[in-house]
Amino acid sequence: MEVSCQLDDQCRCDVIKPLERRRQREQKRCLAHSLVGTPNYIAPEVLLRLGYTKACDWWSVGVILYEMVIGQPPFYANTPAETQYKVINWKETLSFRHCTNLSSSTRDLIVQLLQGPETRLGRNGATEVKDHQFFAGLNFEGLRRQPAPFKPTIRYLTDTSNFDPVDPDKLRTNDSEGCKKVDSKLENGKHPEHAFFEFTFRRFFDDGGHPCSLPSQQDQETNSPVYV
Repeated sequence: MEVSCQLDDQCRCDVIKPLERRRQREQKRCLAHSLVGTPNYIAPEVLLRLGYTKACDWWSVGVILYEMVIGQPPFYANTPAETQYKVINWKETLSFRHCTNLSSSTRDLIVQLLQGPETRLGRNGATEVKDHQFFAGLNFEGLRRQPAPFKPTIRYLTDTSNFDPVDPDKLRTNDSEGCKKVDSKLENGKHPEHAFFEFTFRRFFDDGGHPCSLPSQQDQETNSPVYV
């Protein structure tokens, strides 16, 4: 009887160990550790190699929203190393000092998205993001059936007429000078005429709803869109 019990206990241990090992493997699969992406949009846990889940994508959404409403990424710097430092120290570097006209719901959504993974909005799924006050009145169920505000005219399969033309003479390898000009204009409380250096968005009016002053020919040459 004693031998039988010992064998039975040994068999149970052999069963538990594989199950425990499988459970540990499954937990590890929930975290990724690869470092892929552009520093401006990478979540801090990704840069720190702490392991991350799909919640890191909601951090990127917060960065993109900040850039869309303000005109430049929240952690923009002249070098990737400086950008990564700002992202890792986001509690000290995230600033809204140039955003006096930002609505409370927009600011709150950005703040909740640019959080640590444990408290970040969206960590429990997209529903809690959709329920935020920023999206009040938006019908997500009928979103695909709503008419688009702009319908591009496409004449043929490879038609690129809806994109800005690329001028080889305007290609730049270093846009730090342009970044400084953006910072100086933001400090004056005005959006730059060309709000994005990496996208085609243009803001033709300032915060008061008045047309922005047209840049001089020299400014146009230095502040024109950057193609990389």
